[in-house]
Amino acid sequence: MVFDYDRKCSEVVFCLEREGYSAKTVVEHGRCFEELRKHLSLSGASFSMEVALKWLEGRKSSWSFDSYKRYRRALYRLEKYLLYGEISRDSHCGRNQFAYHDTNVSYNNLPENYKVLYREFYKVISGTHAKGTVEHYVAGCTDFLLFMVEQGCATPGSMTIDLPVKYLERIDEITGTVETKMKYADGVGQLLAFLAKQGHIPACYSHVMSVRDKAALSAVKLGGPTCSGTSFQPSKPLEARANSFFANLAGRRYSIPLEQVRQYIFTNFFVFLEINHMAYSKEATTLWLNHIPKTTSWGMKRQMITWFAKYMETGRVDLGKILTWKPLLIDSSPGWSRKIIENYLLIRGKDGLKPSSLAMIRSACIRFFRFLDTKGVSMPDAITPLLVKEFHNTDSHATPEATNAYGARVRGLLKFMAEENLVPKNLYLALSSGHASKREIVTVMSEEMIDAVYRYRKSAASPRELRDAAMVMLGLRMGIRSSDIVNLKISDFDWKARTVSFVQKKTDKAITLHLPTDVGNSVYRYILHGRPQPGSSSASFVFIRHIAPYSALTRCVCRYALIRILSANGLELPHGQGFHITRRTFATRLLKARTKVDSIVDALGHASRMSVDVYMAHDQEGMLLCPLPFTIGGAA
Repeated sequence: MVFDYDRKCSEVVFCLEREGYSAKTVVEHGRCFEELRKHLSLSGASFSMEVALKWLEGRKSSWSFDSYKRYRRALYRLEKYLLYGEISRDSHCGRNQFAYHDTNVSYNNLPENYKVLYREFYKVISGTHAKGTVEHYVAGCTDFLLFMVEQGCATPGSMTIDLPVKYLERIDEITGTVETKMKYADGVGQLLAFLAKQGHIPACYSHVMSVRDKAALSAVKLGGPTCSGTSFQPSKPLEARANSFFANLAGRRYSIPLEQVRQYIFTNFFVFLEINHMAYSKEATTLWLNHIPKTTSWGMKRQMITWFAKYMETGRVDLGKILTWKPLLIDSSPGWSRKIIENYLLIRGKDGLKPSSLAMIRSACIRFFRFLDTKGVSMPDAITPLLVKEFHNTDSHATPEATNAYGARVRGLLKFMAEENLVPKNLYLALSSGHASKREIVTVMSEEMIDAVYRYRKSAASPRELRDAAMVMLGLRMGIRSSDIVNLKISDFDWKARTVSFVQKKTDKAITLHLPTDVGNSVYRYILHGRPQPGSSSASFVFIRHIAPYSALTRCVCRYALIRILSANGLELPHGQGFHITRRTFATRLLKARTKVDSIVDALGHASRMSVDVYMAHDQEGMLLCPLPFTIGGAA
């Protein structure tokens, strides 16, 4: 039996290597099999899974928790090979199969209906996430399903919220780090969200695992035995009504993001109903409002739940006197002015302006036309220079900068109207600037900082160092914004033509830039030697997270990359500066190198040559070539 055991163990190790498991995994399995072989030789026992598991449990106290898990997984794979002659990667051989409790907690101990459910769940997340993320999410899921069976929950649809709340206590009892416990909670949360999408349970159940605070959940429960109801899954029939309510709010242009309303108000309200097994009623909403803390958001919660209660009664979103939403002023403007504003906004929208910029233009135009309406103007040809001046002088703002900003938007409107032959060509000149424009000398990186970036690039070796170097090189050598760097796709790079093409997020302007050799090499090194294998949803991005889930990044990562590079050389960013300093440095260096202004504008992706003026102060040699005479300021 000893010889047969050695041979089978060798075959398992061979299968692991063939299936592409890491060298660390292969070594750990071999170590486990060798330790067990020594035990069998000393005890004179023959191999069996019962003997192996007894040995495993007897040695549990002398190993770390992670080593115990890995050895237990190795024995599971050995058993699978002995039974089926293979250990192929499938949903029955993940790290979750040996959870953190008894050794019989595994996929094989699940009832058939839960096995089917688990396989469906595994298939769904495997199709949308990377392997590391899948392992992160499914950890502990089989143990939770077995826990459901132990609690007499034969089907997912018979579950109440008490079960996941109680399961949190089980997670706290496991041996392991806080991070390990969080992984199990996250995995069970994903499973509960999956069950909710299939219609088995209310959607708010997964919120329990995201809270992970038993004290906070206990605080939701009303005191006294008479306060607990008997309703089964009371929030489930409310979900469709809540979705309809949100749709009505969206139609009324409610300003607060509806997903935020759903998460922070309705989810918590539904959890309150579920934990107290309380059916929905107006009295239940009052109980909830009186029970939750009176924080700064309490007023909004009361308002929203009150509206929802009225919607449940009438089927309408009649916001009445407590209405904070107001229709856009453009909707109440006269037809002739509304049409002009809409056409102007359409043109500016095609120029690539963002919604926030368009909103400010709309606000300025509406203020102008509302003023004209008070003067009895009902046609464009009745607008005179005196009316324009009077508007400018009476349109009050908190600061001169604000007055100038709104005046500039109205000036653009008048130019548009002139192009449409609605007003005289020079009418916009009647709208003067409220104050002189302000210019500041931009901050750029010192030569010492630039040298530090190049030194860091040459010595970068770890995955994060390679990513940091590639990101900062894209900003320093090509002037690309951080918002564009994190959104770069692998398909954006044309390695043969040595170019990168993308649409700028800020301006929606398509741009193609030459790819310097050192930048291209930095990006290429990161893709080959530093970039993890992401899930399908993030597979197209060049830069991704290096810890599960391996998803896309936010632009703040670029700033942290620059900070890490500078701090590694004993330097730090100037006060108040971010990653955009690399773009300013890039433009300044081009100007110092006597690059044509049009070429600089194209490299930055700007629309005007005026944007280059702010960098002139750093070109001291160029500034000395065009001095101004002292007499320009007047006689002494």
